[in-house]
Amino acid sequence: MTVEVSPLIHIEIVVRNAEKAYEFLHKVFGAEKTQEDFADFLSSYAVNKVVHVKLGNVVLQFIEPVMDVPPEMGPNLWVDHLKEKGPGVHNLTFVVKNIKEAKKALEKEGAKVLLEFALDWDKLLGAKNVRPDVPPVAMVGSEEIVGFRLELGENPSKGKLPEWLLNP
Repeated sequence: MTVEVSPLIHIEIVVRNAEKAYEFLHKVFGAEKTQEDFADFLSSYAVNKVVHVKLGNVVLQFIEPVMDVPPEMGPNLWVDHLKEKGPGVHNLTFVVKNIKEAKKALEKEGAKVLLEFALDWDKLLGAKNVRPDVPPVAMVGSEEIVGFRLELGENPSKGKLPEWLLNP
């Protein structure tokens, strides 16, 4: 089975200081912040700061995790990454047509789902624009096979993927 996949949404990178990472790329390459509403939307109990930076034609998503999230809140893959590997690429993010089929195909090839999390798309896109049945986003442990994790989600909107997501 071949899974239908979108163009790259972003490269997610775990860092100790998201703003400092942005400032470095801004000073050297003139990179600019992009998708700021989306970045703010993604901040949560587990993430101090999310910064999206457009560098060339790629969006880099810098994740600065909260280092002291209580264990009962569940796994924090970003903190684990920083502690075990230091700063670096955490995953590549794509949208798939059918996440259930994508997870099945990935697991068949040896890539296990590490974590699933729901996003409150109503807050970002407005309830009238969001499908009622959007499944959780999946973080897939494919790094031993392809060198990076995959983060996959389905299109949350009732129509096409938002243009700002594909062309920041």
